[in-house]
Amino acid sequence: MAINDDDNLQELEGLADQLDDKSPSFDINQLPKSFQTFLKDNAIDPQIYSIVRLPRYIRWNTHIPEPQLPTLAQLKQQLHTDDVWQVPGLTGFFGIGPTSTRLVDIPAYKDKKVFGIDLSSAVAVEALEIDKDDHLLDVCCAPGAKLCMMANLLGHQGTGTATGVDIAAHRLATCRSLIRKYKIGQRIRLYEADATTFSLTAPLRLGAKTLSKKGDSPPADDHSDSRNTDDQPPPAKKPKTEQAVQKPFWASRLLRTSGNDPVRLYDKVLVDAECTHDGSISHILKYEKWGWDAFESNFMDTHRLNTICELQRNLMKQGWAMLRTGGIMVYSTCSLTIKQNEENVAWFLTEHPEAHLEPVPLSSQLGIRLAEIKKVQTTGAIQDLMNQHCVRFDPLLSNTSGFFLAKFTKSAK
Repeated sequence: MAINDDDNLQELEGLADQLDDKSPSFDINQLPKSFQTFLKDNAIDPQIYSIVRLPRYIRWNTHIPEPQLPTLAQLKQQLHTDDVWQVPGLTGFFGIGPTSTRLVDIPAYKDKKVFGIDLSSAVAVEALEIDKDDHLLDVCCAPGAKLCMMANLLGHQGTGTATGVDIAAHRLATCRSLIRKYKIGQRIRLYEADATTFSLTAPLRLGAKTLSKKGDSPPADDHSDSRNTDDQPPPAKKPKTEQAVQKPFWASRLLRTSGNDPVRLYDKVLVDAECTHDGSISHILKYEKWGWDAFESNFMDTHRLNTICELQRNLMKQGWAMLRTGGIMVYSTCSLTIKQNEENVAWFLTEHPEAHLEPVPLSSQLGIRLAEIKKVQTTGAIQDLMNQHCVRFDPLLSNTSGFFLAKFTKSAK
């Protein structure tokens, strides 16, 4: 999904500019033999990496008043191309075709009125159905474009917050830079932590305002949910632990001393999981410049390939544990492999009968041809649900980077 291994979003935008100037042909035989074997084993057509003129996407920074934001006509003028369009169903979200003008050079970008974000990331955030009072958890938040969109959707009027988690400090530093750059961090806090064990609950306060209200209690040590109802007192306070007193990597002034609500979990959780990134064309093709030796060491690491699905399932498991009953969790990857997508969803539905697959908003509105959901060894009922509700984008069909999306709601056990 979002390219969590990249440290700088502007670098990605610059790479897209470089790819626009390339010849549309790319010799897929340049791909390392080990990667070609990986693609073959996972039934992924290597021809997807011959597509180098994919659209770029930008979104309004809606923390700026709408009358000051660029219109479609103004964007066409600034980018010196008519190949700019409003993406159906996504207000203030625009696609950009090949152009010799760099995105980072246009006035709208320099004035922080737009930011770059992949279509896949935008669809995942949109699927959360964010309300102004929601508490959001993004468990793999780097490089930060998703947090920017989340903050925009929370807006200025409510009491909602966004908590971003990433295991690497240098990636969180990129998130912090974006948050400051676009001045959208009033309700954001960042934590350097392993998201497979992150258990800090939603904020207790927003500035001087107490946000606590009765809801689900935090997960027990075994990550199972325990309900706090009108007939039960709140859970007894536990002794402070290193996790309980963990300070944020960065937090806005309003959340710097917010504490954590002892009985409230998150309303929405995004598990934009670390993955093999094989569906992200720009992520793979950048190694043509950086060198395929670096690709071999970074991408085809045997230990990483062997453990990636276990990591994804642990991220889903803990994200679910931090979600309140009635809440929404979105799982997404930028992989095209069955193991990281359909098999993980089938496993999750089997392990969590209180999880319900839901339709992904926008998938039928984008004007993009979707790929078929792959068959896995599971029950017919689960396979039917995945066929109906999961979303798989294949670059050869959709002219976008490849990605996969599943949306779950949580009922009482």
